[in-house]
Amino acid sequence: MDLKLNLALGERYKSETQKTRVISEAWTERNAFCCSCGGILEKEQNNARVLDFTCVKCHIDFELKSTRGNFSDKLPDGAFRAMMARLSDISSPNFFFLTYDVKSLCVTNFFAVPTYFFDSTVIEKRKPLSPNARRAGWIGCNIIINRIPEVGKVFYVRNCEIFKRSVVVETWKRTAFLRHEASLEARGWTLEVLRIIQSLDVREFTLQRIYDFETQLKQRFPHNNFIRAKIRQQLQVLRDAGLIAFEGQGRYTVNFGGSIERLQQREPYGRS
Repeated sequence: MDLKLNLALGERYKSETQKTRVISEAWTERNAFCCSCGGILEKEQNNARVLDFTCVKCHIDFELKSTRGNFSDKLPDGAFRAMMARLSDISSPNFFFLTYDVKSLCVTNFFAVPTYFFDSTVIEKRKPLSPNARRAGWIGCNIIINRIPEVGKVFYVRNCEIFKRSVVVETWKRTAFLRHEASLEARGWTLEVLRIIQSLDVREFTLQRIYDFETQLKQRFPHNNFIRAKIRQQLQVLRDAGLIAFEGQGRYTVNFGGSIERLQQREPYGRS
Protein backbone atom coordinates (compact mmCIF):
# COMPACT_ATOMS: atom_id res chain seq x y z
CA MET A 1 0.00 0.00 0.00
CA ASP A 2 1.42 3.36 -1.10
CA LEU A 3 0.09 6.40 0.79
CA LYS A 4 1.27 8.87 -1.86
CA LEU A 5 -1.40 10.65 -3.90
CA ASN A 6 -1.15 11.48 -7.60
CA LEU A 7 -2.14 15.16 -7.70
CA ALA A 8 -1.53 15.36 -11.44
CA LEU A 9 -4.85 13.57 -11.97
CA GLY A 10 -6.72 16.61 -10.67
CA GLU A 11 -4.91 19.29 -12.67
CA ARG A 12 -7.55 19.57 -15.39
CA TYR A 13 -10.30 20.37 -12.86
CA LYS A 14 -10.97 23.85 -11.50
CA SER A 15 -13.16 22.85 -8.56
CA GLU A 16 -11.29 21.76 -5.42
CA THR A 17 -14.13 19.35 -4.71
CA GLN A 18 -13.68 17.69 -8.10
CA LYS A 19 -9.91 17.52 -7.64
CA THR A 20 -10.29 15.83 -4.27
CA ARG A 21 -12.82 13.36 -5.65
CA VAL A 22 -10.69 12.33 -8.64
CA ILE A 23 -7.45 12.05 -6.67
CA SER A 24 -8.98 10.10 -3.79
CA GLU A 25 -10.92 7.74 -6.09
CA ALA A 26 -7.73 6.94 -7.99
CA TRP A 27 -5.85 6.21 -4.75
CA THR A 28 -8.66 3.98 -3.47
CA GLU A 29 -8.89 2.06 -6.73
CA ARG A 30 -5.12 1.45 -6.67
CA ASN A 31 -4.69 0.61 -2.97
CA ALA A 32 -7.91 -0.50 -1.27
CA PHE A 33 -9.46 -3.95 -1.10
CA CYS A 34 -12.77 -5.27 0.18
CA CYS A 35 -12.76 -5.25 3.98
CA SER A 36 -15.42 -7.96 4.07
CA CYS A 37 -13.57 -10.65 2.11
CA GLY A 38 -10.22 -9.15 1.09
CA GLY A 39 -11.25 -9.21 -2.58
CA ILE A 40 -10.57 -6.78 -5.41
CA LEU A 41 -12.59 -3.58 -5.70
CA GLU A 42 -13.89 -2.39 -9.04
CA LYS A 43 -14.61 1.28 -9.67
CA GLU A 44 -18.15 2.02 -10.83
CA GLN A 45 -19.09 4.44 -13.58
CA ASN A 46 -18.95 8.11 -12.54
CA ASN A 47 -22.72 8.49 -13.00
CA ALA A 48 -23.54 5.68 -10.57
CA ARG A 49 -25.66 7.15 -7.78
CA VAL A 50 -24.19 6.89 -4.24
CA LEU A 51 -21.91 4.11 -5.41
CA ASP A 52 -18.20 4.30 -6.15
CA PHE A 53 -16.72 0.81 -5.70
CA THR A 54 -17.97 -2.79 -5.77
CA CYS A 55 -16.22 -5.95 -4.61
CA VAL A 56 -15.92 -8.35 -7.55
CA LYS A 57 -15.99 -11.32 -5.16
CA CYS A 58 -18.71 -10.70 -2.55
CA HIS A 59 -20.45 -7.85 -4.42
CA ILE A 60 -20.82 -5.40 -1.54
CA ASP A 61 -20.69 -1.71 -2.46
CA PHE A 62 -18.91 1.35 -1.10
CA GLU A 63 -19.38 5.09 -1.36
CA LEU A 64 -16.24 7.21 -0.89
CA LYS A 65 -16.09 10.42 1.16
CA SER A 66 -12.81 12.31 1.18
CA THR A 67 -11.34 15.62 2.30
CA ARG A 68 -8.10 17.50 2.74
CA GLY A 69 -6.97 17.75 6.36
CA ASN A 70 -9.42 16.20 8.81
CA PHE A 71 -13.14 15.59 8.74
CA SER A 72 -15.19 18.03 10.77
CA ASP A 73 -17.85 16.71 13.15
CA LYS A 74 -20.42 17.15 10.38
CA LEU A 75 -19.84 15.87 6.88
CA PRO A 76 -22.20 17.17 4.15
CA ASP A 77 -23.99 14.44 2.22
CA GLY A 78 -26.82 14.20 -0.29
CA ALA A 79 -30.59 14.49 -0.07
CA PHE A 80 -32.02 13.95 3.41
CA ARG A 81 -35.00 11.81 2.34
CA ALA A 82 -32.84 9.54 0.19
CA MET A 83 -30.33 9.09 2.99
CA MET A 84 -33.03 8.24 5.52
CA ALA A 85 -34.45 5.66 3.10
CA ARG A 86 -31.01 4.04 2.89
CA LEU A 87 -30.97 3.38 6.63
CA SER A 88 -33.57 0.63 6.43
CA ASP A 89 -31.96 -1.00 3.38
CA ILE A 90 -29.14 -3.20 4.65
CA SER A 91 -27.89 -3.69 1.07
CA SER A 92 -27.16 0.04 0.69
CA PRO A 93 -23.54 0.97 -0.05
CA ASN A 94 -21.12 1.03 2.86
CA PHE A 95 -18.82 4.02 3.32
CA PHE A 96 -15.14 4.70 2.82
CA PHE A 97 -13.72 7.80 4.52
CA LEU A 98 -10.37 9.22 3.39
CA THR A 99 -8.31 12.17 4.63
CA TYR A 100 -5.01 13.39 3.22
CA ASP A 101 -2.31 15.90 4.06
CA VAL A 102 -1.74 18.70 1.52
CA LYS A 103 1.93 19.21 2.43
CA SER A 104 3.08 15.59 2.30
CA LEU A 105 0.54 14.66 -0.39
CA CYS A 106 -0.14 11.45 1.51
CA VAL A 107 -3.23 9.70 2.82
CA THR A 108 -3.40 10.13 6.59
CA ASN A 109 -6.55 8.13 7.39
CA PHE A 110 -8.62 5.67 5.43
CA PHE A 111 -11.39 3.63 6.99
CA ALA A 112 -14.62 1.87 6.15
CA VAL A 113 -17.92 2.05 8.01
CA PRO A 114 -20.57 -0.62 7.37
CA THR A 115 -23.96 0.76 6.41
CA TYR A 116 -25.50 -0.97 9.45
CA PHE A 117 -23.62 1.43 11.75
CA PHE A 118 -25.84 4.25 10.52
CA ASP A 119 -29.08 5.07 12.30
CA SER A 120 -31.27 8.17 12.39
CA THR A 121 -29.09 9.86 15.00
CA VAL A 122 -26.10 9.82 12.62
CA ILE A 123 -28.04 11.78 9.97
CA GLU A 124 -28.81 15.47 10.52
CA LYS A 125 -31.41 17.29 8.44
CA ARG A 126 -30.19 20.56 6.93
CA LYS A 127 -32.26 23.67 6.24
CA PRO A 128 -34.00 23.83 2.83
CA LEU A 129 -32.19 25.83 0.17
CA SER A 130 -33.43 29.39 -0.17
CA PRO A 131 -36.07 30.34 -2.77
CA ASN A 132 -33.34 32.05 -4.79
CA ALA A 133 -31.17 28.95 -5.01
CA ARG A 134 -30.97 26.91 -8.23
CA ARG A 135 -32.52 23.95 -6.38
CA ALA A 136 -34.86 25.98 -4.19
CA GLY A 137 -36.38 24.01 -1.34
CA TRP A 138 -33.98 21.08 -1.67
CA ILE A 139 -33.13 19.53 1.72
CA GLY A 140 -29.73 17.98 2.25
CA CYS A 141 -28.21 16.25 5.23
CA ASN A 142 -25.03 15.93 7.27
CA ILE A 143 -23.33 12.79 8.56
CA ILE A 144 -22.47 13.24 12.24
CA ILE A 145 -19.12 11.47 12.32
CA ASN A 146 -18.79 11.32 16.11
CA ARG A 147 -22.10 9.43 16.39
CA ILE A 148 -20.53 6.44 14.66
CA PRO A 149 -19.16 4.08 17.35
CA GLU A 150 -15.39 3.63 17.11
CA VAL A 151 -15.79 -0.13 16.85
CA GLY A 152 -17.65 0.50 13.59
CA LYS A 153 -14.67 2.23 11.96
CA VAL A 154 -12.56 -0.32 10.10
CA PHE A 155 -9.18 1.32 9.53
CA TYR A 156 -6.85 0.52 6.66
CA VAL A 157 -4.70 3.55 7.51
CA ARG A 158 -4.72 5.43 10.82
CA ASN A 159 -2.49 8.44 11.40
CA CYS A 160 -0.35 7.29 8.45
CA GLU A 161 0.14 3.78 9.87
CA ILE A 162 -0.99 0.93 7.64
CA PHE A 163 -3.01 -2.01 8.94
CA LYS A 164 -2.42 -5.48 7.56
CA ARG A 165 -5.08 -6.96 5.29
CA SER A 166 -5.81 -9.73 7.82
CA VAL A 167 -6.44 -7.15 10.56
CA VAL A 168 -8.81 -5.13 8.35
CA VAL A 169 -10.90 -8.16 7.39
CA GLU A 170 -11.07 -9.50 10.94
CA THR A 171 -12.09 -6.09 12.28
CA TRP A 172 -14.97 -5.95 9.78
CA LYS A 173 -16.16 -9.43 10.66
CA ARG A 174 -16.34 -8.67 14.41
CA THR A 175 -19.41 -6.47 13.93
CA ALA A 176 -21.00 -8.27 10.97
CA PHE A 177 -23.68 -9.65 13.33
CA LEU A 178 -25.39 -6.24 13.12
CA ARG A 179 -26.20 -6.95 9.49
CA HIS A 180 -28.66 -9.57 10.68
CA GLU A 181 -30.55 -7.37 13.16
CA ALA A 182 -34.26 -7.75 12.51
CA SER A 183 -35.12 -4.06 12.28
CA LEU A 184 -33.68 -0.57 12.25
CA GLU A 185 -34.90 -0.02 15.82
CA ALA A 186 -33.23 -3.23 17.05
CA ARG A 187 -30.01 -2.13 15.42
CA GLY A 188 -30.45 1.33 16.93
CA TRP A 189 -30.59 -0.18 20.41
CA THR A 190 -27.32 -2.02 19.90
CA LEU A 191 -25.63 1.10 18.51
CA GLU A 192 -26.90 3.25 21.38
CA VAL A 193 -25.57 0.87 24.04
CA LEU A 194 -22.25 0.72 22.18
CA ARG A 195 -22.08 4.54 22.26
CA ILE A 196 -22.79 4.55 25.98
CA ILE A 197 -20.07 2.01 26.71
CA GLN A 198 -17.64 3.97 24.54
CA SER A 199 -18.51 7.21 26.35
CA LEU A 200 -17.50 5.66 29.69
CA ASP A 201 -13.92 5.41 28.40
CA VAL A 202 -13.05 2.60 30.82
CA ARG A 203 -11.82 -0.96 30.50
CA GLU A 204 -14.34 -2.31 33.02
CA PHE A 205 -17.90 -1.20 33.83
CA THR A 206 -20.89 -2.37 35.83
CA LEU A 207 -24.50 -3.04 34.88
CA GLN A 208 -25.56 -0.29 37.27
CA ARG A 209 -23.38 2.18 35.37
CA ILE A 210 -25.34 1.45 32.18
CA TYR A 211 -28.61 1.69 34.12
CA ASP A 212 -27.59 5.28 34.90
CA PHE A 213 -28.39 6.07 31.26
CA GLU A 214 -31.98 4.85 31.58
CA THR A 215 -33.49 8.33 31.18
CA GLN A 216 -31.38 9.03 28.09
CA LEU A 217 -32.42 5.73 26.52
CA LYS A 218 -36.08 6.40 27.33
CA GLN A 219 -35.84 9.65 25.42
CA ARG A 220 -34.25 7.84 22.49
CA PHE A 221 -36.82 4.99 22.56
CA PRO A 222 -39.98 6.54 24.09
CA HIS A 223 -42.26 3.61 23.25
CA ASN A 224 -40.23 1.09 25.23
CA ASN A 225 -41.39 0.69 28.83
CA PHE A 226 -38.82 -1.92 29.80
CA ILE A 227 -35.56 -0.02 29.41
CA ARG A 228 -33.54 -1.99 31.97
CA ALA A 229 -34.58 -5.31 30.49
CA LYS A 230 -33.60 -4.03 27.06
CA ILE A 231 -30.21 -2.92 28.41
CA ARG A 232 -29.56 -6.42 29.74
CA GLN A 233 -30.62 -7.90 26.41
CA GLN A 234 -28.25 -5.64 24.48
CA LEU A 235 -25.35 -6.42 26.80
CA GLN A 236 -26.01 -10.09 26.06
CA VAL A 237 -25.94 -9.34 22.33
CA LEU A 238 -22.58 -7.58 22.67
CA ARG A 239 -21.32 -10.38 24.92
CA ASP A 240 -22.29 -13.04 22.34
CA ALA A 241 -20.47 -11.00 19.68
CA GLY A 242 -17.32 -10.93 21.81
CA LEU A 243 -17.27 -7.13 22.12
CA ILE A 244 -17.66 -7.29 25.90
CA ALA A 245 -17.10 -10.05 28.45
CA PHE A 246 -19.15 -10.80 31.55
CA GLU A 247 -16.97 -11.10 34.66
CA GLY A 248 -19.70 -11.92 37.17
CA GLN A 249 -21.59 -9.91 39.82
CA GLY A 250 -22.78 -7.33 37.29
CA ARG A 251 -19.29 -6.52 36.02
CA TYR A 252 -18.21 -6.40 32.36
CA THR A 253 -14.96 -5.77 30.53
CA VAL A 254 -14.66 -4.02 27.18
CA ASN A 255 -13.17 -6.11 24.40
CA PHE A 256 -13.64 -3.89 21.34
CA GLY A 257 -10.16 -4.80 20.06
CA GLY A 258 -10.48 -8.52 20.79
CA SER A 259 -8.07 -10.71 18.90
CA ILE A 260 -7.18 -7.71 16.76
CA GLU A 261 -5.02 -6.31 19.57
CA ARG A 262 -3.16 -9.59 19.94
CA LEU A 263 -2.66 -9.82 16.19
CA GLN A 264 -1.20 -6.33 16.07
CA GLN A 265 1.22 -7.15 18.87
CA ARG A 266 2.55 -10.11 16.89
CA GLU A 267 2.55 -8.31 13.55
CA PRO A 268 3.42 -4.58 13.88
CA TYR A 269 1.95 -2.13 11.43
CA GLY A 270 3.72 -2.14 8.10
CA ARG A 271 3.22 -1.81 4.42
CA SER A 272 0.99 -4.50 2.99
